[in-house]
Amino acid sequence: MDLTGQHLGKYELLERVGKGGMAYVYKAYQPTIDRYVAVKVLHSHLAEDAEFLERFKREAKGLGSLHHPHIVSVIDFDVADGWYYMVMDFIEGETLESVLDRRGRLPLDEALALTAQLAGALAYAHQHGRIHRDIKPGNVMFTDETQQHAVITDFGLTRLLDNATLTISGTIAGTPAYMSPEAAQGQKTDARSDIYSLGVMLFEMVTGQRPYLGETPLSVIMKLVVEPLPPALSINPDLPPAIDDILSQAMAKLPEDRYHTAAEMQQAVAGVLTSSSVESGTPENSTQILSAQRQVAPKLESNAEPLPTAKAELNPKTARLPVVPTKSKRKSLPILAGIGLLLLLVVAGFVIFNGFGDRGELGEETAVITPIGSLRFTDPDENSLRRYTLSLDDVPAPPEGFHYDLWFDFANQPAPENVAEVTVQNGRITYADVLVENLAVNVTDVRISLEPNVDDDPAISDDVLFIGTVEAESGLAEIEIFSVQP
Repeated sequence: MDLTGQHLGKYELLERVGKGGMAYVYKAYQPTIDRYVAVKVLHSHLAEDAEFLERFKREAKGLGSLHHPHIVSVIDFDVADGWYYMVMDFIEGETLESVLDRRGRLPLDEALALTAQLAGALAYAHQHGRIHRDIKPGNVMFTDETQQHAVITDFGLTRLLDNATLTISGTIAGTPAYMSPEAAQGQKTDARSDIYSLGVMLFEMVTGQRPYLGETPLSVIMKLVVEPLPPALSINPDLPPAIDDILSQAMAKLPEDRYHTAAEMQQAVAGVLTSSSVESGTPENSTQILSAQRQVAPKLESNAEPLPTAKAELNPKTARLPVVPTKSKRKSLPILAGIGLLLLLVVAGFVIFNGFGDRGELGEETAVITPIGSLRFTDPDENSLRRYTLSLDDVPAPPEGFHYDLWFDFANQPAPENVAEVTVQNGRITYADVLVENLAVNVTDVRISLEPNVDDDPAISDDVLFIGTVEAESGLAEIEIFSVQP
């Protein structure tokens, strides 16, 4: 429902400017003091959840206590006509995401100055017991046209979605490309996860690309968990070596190997920026750094909430990796024995789903003919990997503008996971890859669907053309694939 033109309390909603997993965002006018504000109106289904509403009230109160020049301030929280809303500063400027999309990589001094500002804001918030959990360019905005003054938005709101959104819509809070390894594995996170995410942003600002690239959220998550950090200098050789030193520590796989505080990272960035500014003769950014440093209190304030600590450990007993969804040839990666059962549960959240009921249950209203091929798993090797091969015959080429996708159903999740795009050559589909053992044993069904080449919906379409089910007799050794006739 669009509330544009209506009043919520003393705020007149002028236009809807955004939508998130928790609320619609409106530009509003507050006539009592003649200013514009941003009003976040809770989605109605969340407002009906009494437990969530209570947490939202507590979070709004806590965020209202944060006063920092690089954090968007929370002004008000109230309810009117049954709508719960939070009021924040209205920022006219661009997001860092749009700036990076438009400009590509930033000059070193500019990237370092912005990183120092954000690190100072994080240090302040962490001292007050507040962790962001979704630091990314889309949550950083500029208050000026020259993009010199950055502010962090949506502080602490991701934590609310951790418990609410996952059960309501099948999504999970956080953004894959900027998530820490422990967040990607569903482990407990603390302030060091924010430091990791800030490191990802610095990497992107100085290279023009994210450190881990993939075609699906699953592939990005697997890479950031198991693959070493690529050197920024390999992408931008003009960078000083100290940049890779900062990134290596900020983005260490284990939280205990990272900077202990955001203030430590800010000091490291300040040192590189000062050296860079002296060499280039542009000391003005150093002044910004020193100003940001003074905003960080040297000690934890007496009224601050203590930060939780979390030691991220890879548990070999529950370790599992997602399917590797690739559309191009690649070398099989050595899989770390341990990236847990929780990883599957977390990455499943990135697939928006409505359940099998409205996609067609296996065996309902279908007629099965003779098998046209099979998918076969080998026995696990010494690295607990199973190689699988898909082979189908007499497959028609997809219509123009469409392609075939391979999906796996797992026993412990309600929606199928996209594995890869598979192609038809001379009427035949062949595809091979590997799957970690403790994930493979949970495969229950195999589906091949017809998907549009341009598709914003990550869920499987209704056009499932081929299906195979793991049978007790043959197990994973041979899964017969049948053509499904509606």
